[in-house]
Amino acid sequence: MSNLADYSKFDHIDDGDDSSSEDGSGQNSQLKQPQKVVPTAPHQSPAHQPPVPAKVGMTRKNDEGRYVFEVDGRKIYEWEQSLEEVNICVEAPPGLRASQIICDIGHDRLRIGLRGSDRYFIDERTFGGVVTAESSWYLDDERILNIVLVKAHRGETWDGALQGRDQAGAVDPFTRQQMQKDLMLERFQEENPGFDFRGAEFNGEAPDPRNFMGGVKYS
Repeated sequence: MSNLADYSKFDHIDDGDDSSSEDGSGQNSQLKQPQKVVPTAPHQSPAHQPPVPAKVGMTRKNDEGRYVFEVDGRKIYEWEQSLEEVNICVEAPPGLRASQIICDIGHDRLRIGLRGSDRYFIDERTFGGVVTAESSWYLDDERILNIVLVKAHRGETWDGALQGRDQAGAVDPFTRQQMQKDLMLERFQEENPGFDFRGAEFNGEAPDPRNFMGGVKYS
């Protein structure tokens, strides 16, 4: 993950900028309060305390069927995929307008940030190639930033939406097999519209939906 990525970038983005204070000095009086010193264990200074490792890359499936990528228990984005697309959903803070958002969709990288900021909220490589000319994004009425990434290789199973640090965005092997099964059933349904493949099972592992039986069709 890029050093520019900062998952806390949208925190308090809707807070007002109030330069007045109760003491009339023109500065926030809270800044004058002394810092509270937290006592530490004997013979151990704060500088020598071991850092608490972040729980990065927790991916689960929500009730709507989308996968949720979390960092330290905080939801960063939701995502899902089909044969043709990967859809990413990011909750935007109240009051944010689409004109304030930067959403740069590259052929192998996604960057999301705010205009005037020096860092991105998300700056990560995608798990597969993207057709930038056909991809898009929009901010809906429920303050959800929707990013539609069109796959460069139709039928390819992505291990995740965004790679993250040390491939933290990848799902586990069991979940990947389930996603591959869902894409394979989607392909069967597309190629055989007269049949209903809902609830169908595979005897063993699901085949690769992109390459199975001569490969996925593009039309």
